[in-house]
Formats: sequence, structure tokens, C-alpha cells
Amino acid sequence: MKIGNTDIMVCDCGGSMDIDGKALAKACGSENGCSVASSLCRDQIDRVETALNEPSSRRIIACTQEAATFTQLAEDMDADIPDFINIRELAGWSDDGKATLPKIAALIRSATDAQPAARSLTLTSAGRCLIYADGARGNGVDAAMKLATELQDTLGVTVMITNAGDDILASGVSGLVTRGKISRASGHFTAFDLVIDGFAAALPSSRGTLSFEPTQDGIETGCDVIIDLTGAPALFTGWEKRDGYFRVSAEDSVRLASLAGEAGDMIGEFEKPIYVDYDAALCAHSRNSLNGCSRCLDVCPAGAIISSGDTVEIDPAICGGCGYCGAVCPSGAAQTALPPADTFMQQMSQLLDHYIEAGGKAPRLLLTDEGYGIEMIEMIARFGPGLPATMLPMTMHSVGRVGHDILVTAIAQGFEQVAILTNPAKADEAPQIARQIEFARALLQGVKADDDNRFLLIDAADPEMVASQLRDSLPNKSFKAAPFSPLGSPRGITRLAMRGLAASQKADITAVPLPDGAPYGRVDIDTDNCTICLSCVGACPAGALQDNPDAPQLLFREDACLQCGICAATCPEKVISLIPQFNLADSAMNAELVIEDTPFHCTGCGKPFGSSRSIEKVIEKLSGHSMFTGSKQTDMLKMCEDCRVEVMFSEDDRMLDVGERRKPRTTDDYMN
Repeated sequence: MKIGNTDIMVCDCGGSMDIDGKALAKACGSENGCSVASSLCRDQIDRVETALNEPSSRRIIACTQEAATFTQLAEDMDADIPDFINIRELAGWSDDGKATLPKIAALIRSATDAQPAARSLTLTSAGRCLIYADGARGNGVDAAMKLATELQDTLGVTVMITNAGDDILASGVSGLVTRGKISRASGHFTAFDLVIDGFAAALPSSRGTLSFEPTQDGIETGCDVIIDLTGAPALFTGWEKRDGYFRVSAEDSVRLASLAGEAGDMIGEFEKPIYVDYDAALCAHSRNSLNGCSRCLDVCPAGAIISSGDTVEIDPAICGGCGYCGAVCPSGAAQTALPPADTFMQQMSQLLDHYIEAGGKAPRLLLTDEGYGIEMIEMIARFGPGLPATMLPMTMHSVGRVGHDILVTAIAQGFEQVAILTNPAKADEAPQIARQIEFARALLQGVKADDDNRFLLIDAADPEMVASQLRDSLPNKSFKAAPFSPLGSPRGITRLAMRGLAASQKADITAVPLPDGAPYGRVDIDTDNCTICLSCVGACPAGALQDNPDAPQLLFREDACLQCGICAATCPEKVISLIPQFNLADSAMNAELVIEDTPFHCTGCGKPFGSSRSIEKVIEKLSGHSMFTGSKQTDMLKMCEDCRVEVMFSEDDRMLDVGERRKPRTTDDYMN
């Protein structure tokens, strides 16, 4: 089958999928029809050989299980290696039979859409491997020695034993053994930095049991790979996401056996994807040493984000790509780049369009990661009922990036439900997504599109339970979609989705109330006590609070407000509080007048130099100060800076006037 410039080969996998080639070609918009094979990887592999000999700008084989077979064939023929897509577990292997055809067509057409290229970071490993074991805990020493023996031919191995006893037997790897305790660890794969206390190397002359050199504290060293067998608390927060750091039980012989092969390959150059794009100019972390937004710092499980003055720094070498920062960042300063959020939402929209054009009805969306989630789907398809015909799967590097922006946009496009399949082994994943679902439901409730089953968060480990939830937990209420092109920033896309849903549902509401911590809202200013000092304007990182250069006015633009709280922390009068809400009105995009005052004119030259409220407040606060007890000092507060300086230097009772300086005495003065 040919779609555009792409040739697609389809196989029903021995008749295990009910695929009508003619109907599939029509659903995919292919005019040349579709010849469905039954055994491309075996009896009909000659079809693949023939196809590989023919010129094609791009070729896709709808099979992932036998990708290695087809890849090897292409290499043997010196042909271009085709791409592969999964239509079997994701669609065809389902109890719904022929009803899956629109989904199969949508998956095939989506595979022909252009995919963005990902950026990467080059890391070079010299193979310096530290195996860290505890001599007082279980089988740690023996496991470390055995692993060192297996790795010493490929890596530069050092074994370090904490709580080392006097009964460690000498062996052929004794020259690799040290003792010590890691007191501080930082860094990333290829560049781990360690500080070790009680360090001592084993003497190569050790006979019988190991003898060590005198111990030293505060030894600084580094390595490329760390294998931690101690069973103690991990050396890093979010250690599962720290590449190059392996934490394994010394008693787990199966994992240790696989680790020997995995760690042995960690030498040479590696391309690590850059998961996050960061724009410090948009960051609302801090201003003038006053803390504001810390959402990304609070959720990052890998410790890849640190505070750096008024902004933050994200180390791409440490970042594990969990996506949490992109989901919670209110300004868009930190956004996932694999793919960018707007690109992912465009792909989501295109998948839905392909499904509807192929005749699909009542679409639902399943978001899952490329590891655990796909394995779970394959289990359900192979041993259970498979995915429902109406459930369209999309994979992400990590479902941690599922934020309220993606959820609300999916509903606006026309998905009746969004299900998110999380990994139960990642305890921090489900709570983060649940918080975003809370925001999304609050938004949808305001535009009458909410439902108890509109969003489905699944963190079960039992395939039968997962399959049951996907098939049985259906929404109870329908709504009218409001499709749009999701381009721009996450905030802008969310606004388009909400305004579209409000219009399609005919929701008569202006401001949707949101839970505390939401990234949208307005500021409530006590105008009776505000002096229009404009400190908040200078501190606001998003430009939501503005001034008028021609008049003493305070303006506010609600759609720009990030609810970071810097304005409230900055305000000297403490008259600002935050109100989380989502304003659907057009006025939210305009700067509205909050408070204004009459200009205060200089009593000397008549020039306006401030607001009446601010000058009166300054005079009130300084009235009891010892330096402003006289009327002359107070009157100077009513003058502009030029007149104030002129008066200060014309007064006879200047505080700094010390009279004529005494002449210095010289030697002649003393001699005479």
C-alpha cells in the first residue's frame, strides 16, 4: 500500500488479525489498494526482498516483532533499512475484531507523518567503574569480587568496601580492592564526583587476607560508572533516573548476572537525549532574592534542577526525562523536548483526525511510556482481550509530562476519555499526574465538560485489572468537541482549548475557580492601603503587573499571571494576595486598571515625581524618625531629587558640615 511517498507493507500475522485490505486502503486514503500478507517474516519474505530492491523514498513494515529479521535482510542486500510500526498488539489483537480497522488505519497514517528530530548530548566514558559493597551486610564482598572478575577485562574496575573486616580473603583481584565510605556523591554518568572518608588501598602483597594502607579522609575522586551493592540508602535522589548508577541487591544473582553485561558495554561515546529546553528569560523562580515559583525544583526526582539566583539551572547530563518540570512549569521556561509539548499535541490531533476520517467513532486516548506501558499493552493483547477498538494509544518518553494542558487539549480535540497508564514501580509518577488531573477536571467543570471517568489514571500491575479498567470505565456524560490547531506555548494552547469548549458547551461563565497552586489566576489588591509604590511591577517576572509611564497607575493583565507569589512577597504594604482561577473573558488578555492616583508635584519646581499616596506614606513613616523631626527635613521629602539636593547644600545646619579643616602640623611647628 502506498500513502504519499511512503510504501507500507501490511501483514495479518498468520491470520491472527482480521484485516480487509480493500477496506484498509480506503480508510488510509490509498488509491492503489493494499495487498495484505500473512507471513512476511517466513513464507512470504520474498515479498520483502522484492520491495527492498525497488526504489522508495521511505518504506514501513507494519510489524515490530520481526524487526531484527527485516533489518538483517536489508543489511545483507545493502538496502535502506525500513521503519517499523506495531499494529498487532496496539490494535489488531483485540476481541473487537473488524471494529479495529479505523484504529489500524489511523496508526498507519500517523506513522507516515513527519517526526521531529531530537537533540542529544555526547558523553564519553573511559570505563572507570566503582563497585561499592558493604562488608558487614550479607554477601556484599563476595558479590563485588565476582562482579569485578567478570568486568575487569572490559572496564577499569575498583572495588571499594565500607565496613571492611579483617577476614576478606585475598584473590586475583586484590589489586583492585580499596576500603572507605562515600561521604558525598554528585555528578552523572561519565562524570561522577565522590568524596571518600577512611580510604585505603589494599596492599598487593596481601597473602591470606587483605591488608590495607593507612586510611585517609576527604579523598576526592571520580568515576564513570557506579555499581552500588551496599543495600544502604541510594547515593542520589531519584537514583532510578540517574544513568550510570546501578543499585542492586548483593543477593540478587539474576540481576547481577545481567548487570555484568549491561555495565560492560558502558565505555566509549554515548548520545544522551536532551529532554528539556530551558529559557531563563521566562523563569519566575525568584526576583531580588525573594522566592517565587519553585514547582520544578519541588518535583524533580533526579536532582537535575538547582536554584541559581533568580533562575534555575537544569543539568542535561543528569536529567532522566521524567517530564515533571514541563508539566508543572507555569511560564513555559522549562519544556520537554522529546518531543516538544505543542508537537506532541499536534500529533495527538492528527491521530484523532486520521481515526475519524477512517470511520472511527467515540475515540478515547491512551497515554503510556515506551517501556513498561508498551509491555503491559502487549501482555493484554497476547493473553487478554486486547485494547478496545476505540482506544488510540500514544507513547511518550515518560507519562510524567502529562499535564493539564495535554489533558484539556485532548478533550477539546474530541477524545471522550484520556487514560494514563503509569508504572507502579515509579511511586512518584501517579501522584504528580493525579495533581494535573485535578487541575484539568477543575477547568473542565467550569465549562461543563467534566465527568468522573473523563480521565482515567491506571497504576495497577495486574494485566487483567488494567484490561478491565480500560474496557469498563467509560465516561457517563457526552460533550461537544471544539477542535483547533494546537500551536504555541502550553498556556496559549490551554486558553484556546478552554475558550473553544466554553463556546461549544455554551458555558455561561467568566472565571473558573481553581485549586490552590494552580498556575492561572489574578491578584487581589487592597486598593485602600496600596500606595502605588510599584515595587510589584518591578518584581513581576511575567509582566502581569504593569505601570503607566505617564501617570501613577497600577495595571494588571490576568492571562500573564503565573501565580508565582513574588509580587505578594515584594509588596512593602502586604496588600497583595493570590486568587487561583481561569478567566475566559477577552478582558483577561488586556491590561486593566487596578488603582490610580494623582501625581505629586514637587514643592520646589512643580515637576511631578511620584504618586500622592506614596509620598504621603513615606512622610507618615518617617515622621517619628530623629532625622525628620523638623519641618525643613520633612519639606524636603516633598521635593524631587534635583530640588532636594539643591536645598541640602544650601542649608547652614547641614549635618555633614564640619567647618574649615584644621591645617596639618609640620616639623617646623614643633621646632619653632
